[in-house]
Amino acid sequence: MSSLKNNVTHSAGIMSEKEVEASQKPSGSSVNGERATNDVEDNREKLKKNINLVRGVALVVGTIIGTGIFITPNSISASVKSPAMSILVWLAGGIIAGIGGLTFNELGTMIPLSGAEVTFLRHIYGPVPSFLSVWLLHFLLSGMRRAIAVLGFSKYFWSLFYDLQTESPPWYADKIVCLGILGLMIVLIAFKPTLALRFIVVWTCIKLSAILIIIAAGMVYLFKGNTENIATGFDGTNTDVKDWGDAWNGVIWSYLGWEQICIVISEVKDPQRNIPRIVGISVLLVTVLYMLTVTSFHVVIPPETMYKSDVAIAAIFGKETMGKAGEIILAVSVMISTLGSLQCTLLTQSRYIHSGAVEGVLPGVFSLVSKTYRTPMVAVLYLGCITAIFVLIGDIEALIGSASFTVFPFYVACAIGVFVMRKTNPDMVRPYRCPLIFPAIFTAFGIYVFITPFLGEDWLTNLIWVFVVLLGVPIYYVLVRNICGITCINTSMDKLKEIVGRVLNCD
Repeated sequence: MSSLKNNVTHSAGIMSEKEVEASQKPSGSSVNGERATNDVEDNREKLKKNINLVRGVALVVGTIIGTGIFITPNSISASVKSPAMSILVWLAGGIIAGIGGLTFNELGTMIPLSGAEVTFLRHIYGPVPSFLSVWLLHFLLSGMRRAIAVLGFSKYFWSLFYDLQTESPPWYADKIVCLGILGLMIVLIAFKPTLALRFIVVWTCIKLSAILIIIAAGMVYLFKGNTENIATGFDGTNTDVKDWGDAWNGVIWSYLGWEQICIVISEVKDPQRNIPRIVGISVLLVTVLYMLTVTSFHVVIPPETMYKSDVAIAAIFGKETMGKAGEIILAVSVMISTLGSLQCTLLTQSRYIHSGAVEGVLPGVFSLVSKTYRTPMVAVLYLGCITAIFVLIGDIEALIGSASFTVFPFYVACAIGVFVMRKTNPDMVRPYRCPLIFPAIFTAFGIYVFITPFLGEDWLTNLIWVFVVLLGVPIYYVLVRNICGITCINTSMDKLKEIVGRVLNCD
């Protein structure tokens, strides 16, 4: 009977989680045969499998819906110059996110290990591209993104007590609130992972409820016959390629998070079945909510205000529809949104860095997992520290905006990796096969998004960021691979890992 059950399972094209992991688990080398330089145990199986379908959807939705929907709609509208086209851009962004998610699904179910890009790039192309993705997305940019979330929380928190247009809280009080909320999130992620996941579900539900309030208020406003702000339709739509590139960058920022479930795939229950479902449900839900939210903004707020990129769009909406109570409701909504986004990114990005160490592209100390709490303790604490530094620095939004376009080359490399793996490993078990048109569309879109920023006046800044990314190559070879043969580097790294492991009770 057991044999018959196994045959039926395999004939249906489905393998159990343990079967796939056993048959496809990399043996310390990438697909191209280059081994990691540091001998680190692949301990991702030790991570506790806490994530089911509901928690997975909450994680992805909670990561995607952060501050983006509250700060980018007006800048996107300013770029495309018409309400109807602005709404369609958000639909297109959801389609691209879905295509990207389904593309990543094939790689994630083939290589069911946490890490997403860092794992995929390592096993398709080798350690250098994998290290560059970690170097940029997590050592350079990730701390900034979380800092923006923390600073956003603090801004809306103080708006409940101060009129921020005329006065502001003491700077030290602002930093205390920021570091306090960051510390609370670190404690939850590091020491109470199951509780953190339960909170993510709660944050996501509250966040969705807040967005539904915005949608309901906008629809009531529309059904009362207030259509003058959207009556222009597609009239005046901008055709400038550079402006459209800026619009896409804003949409991409707001949808970032569709790939997050692949980062924690080692903690997902029955990943071959749940990963595609989580991505599909999450992206569809977010796309519908985003379109309705943006539609509500356009219905209520006049075009001349929507096209101003420096206005607080959500606050204006709340005041127009609900008065002072609306301002308070939306302030709390944004606080909850940023809090949930912060918790989600801390959870997923710590697994990203942990996987980077396991794959041999980061120092082995980051691979340590707590014996008591079964969390990547060192990675979580590191992310907390780097985020705290950026919180203390303060205003970094412009820096993030100029560098966000560099994210897509790594996504494109993963999309191309689907074609590479189909060619080089045609017999590898694929619990999910995406239509090849998906990675093709995603690749073309990613190339466009990467190129357009160089068409504007800030091309030099973008070029500098490219050089910063490439700076990771010598850093990898000198510090990680140690091609210079400096014995003290390896000895020091091993000693550091041993000491930290003892102090934090990790292995």
